[in-house]
Amino acid sequence: MIYDDINSFGSAGVKKSELKKKYPEENFEDKLNELTSQDKICISKKGTYIYCWGKEFYLDYLLVSDIKFKYLYDSIIGIQRKLNNYSDSIFKYVEKIDCELTEVKNSFNRIEDKISNTKIDSNSVEYDNNQISVDTFKEHFDKAIVTRSTSIGWVELSSVKDELCETLDLSNNEFYNFVSELIELYPEKYELSSGGYEGVVLRGIIHGFVRCI
Repeated sequence: MIYDDINSFGSAGVKKSELKKKYPEENFEDKLNELTSQDKICISKKGTYIYCWGKEFYLDYLLVSDIKFKYLYDSIIGIQRKLNNYSDSIFKYVEKIDCELTEVKNSFNRIEDKISNTKIDSNSVEYDNNQISVDTFKEHFDKAIVTRSTSIGWVELSSVKDELCETLDLSNNEFYNFVSELIELYPEKYELSSGGYEGVVLRGIIHGFVRCI
């Protein structure tokens, strides 16, 4: 086969005339043209003769025989290496920026999650508090007074507070706000008495005892 024969000569190449003697068929030129169009061989003048080389060996031939070509080739390779190094540096820089942006994005996501959780918790608290109506509080409040009242009916508000705050999950302020609201809504049903360390403040005086009328 002509292609294998040409490659066997390596970077030295082979004279076209010698190939033609070895392959005297009429389509010899067509075969060479086909190999050239397929980018498998190179045909060029060497001295006064035309030579054929395998493509891989033709570059070796030029580097050895043509000083200008070798200089140009080395310059191109040098530029290519610089570009590769520059590309690597850019890639590493872009990769670093990408990692930093990802971390910033993750930080924002964590902040958003915390804000969302805070909103959910706040909504839950509001929802729970709204579930406790004045009527519900009144029902528990009346039962506690009946259970804890003395023979004359008085009950210390602080003891009722401890029970209802635990049962209804109320804060101290919420408890006394409900008590104040009950007194305003049902003045004929409840009576307050001054005294105690804590209670409902009326006219600047602590009223720490209550009874049902």
